[in-house]
Amino acid sequence: MELSQKRFVTIICTYIRAVNGVYGGAAHDAHVWSLSNERQYMPSNYQNGDKSSWLIGDSGYPLEPWLLAPYRNAEENSLESLHNEKFTKAKSIIERVFGILKSRFRLQYAPKKVVKILNVCCALHNICLIYNVEAPTVIEINEERSNLALPNVDQNEFSRIAQTIRDRIKISLRS
Repeated sequence: MELSQKRFVTIICTYIRAVNGVYGGAAHDAHVWSLSNERQYMPSNYQNGDKSSWLIGDSGYPLEPWLLAPYRNAEENSLESLHNEKFTKAKSIIERVFGILKSRFRLQYAPKKVVKILNVCCALHNICLIYNVEAPTVIEINEERSNLALPNVDQNEFSRIAQTIRDRIKISLRS
């Protein structure tokens, strides 16, 4: 699964499972995430024993055992940079979902109007996936970069656990 926010919506995919268009692009994705029902569910799920479900987010998201982010300032040709390269490839899945969603429905309306029809478009998108409706051939991919700093990981137990998880994934790339 992956988590991302573009302009007006937070989406968890492969199928679109969570949509939040309330902020209309006026809030940072990490802020929208922090207020979401999904954000409330993930720590509870983790503490109840699910240690193998992860979302991936860009560097604007906090590092948590259920939410992984890329390494910052990874040295070229290091395991961290290899991890980030693989991470970016995985993250391209959400970019493709956004591109397909935009191509299918061409929502070129004001954000207030898009919010009113967004859930229906996402449901129709999922139905198209279930019934193997071919995606449009023109897919726009526009990756946005975030400048939100990560929290001080030394003050957060969950961040230390998440670093360990990310490091284990990085080390597994050696083989």
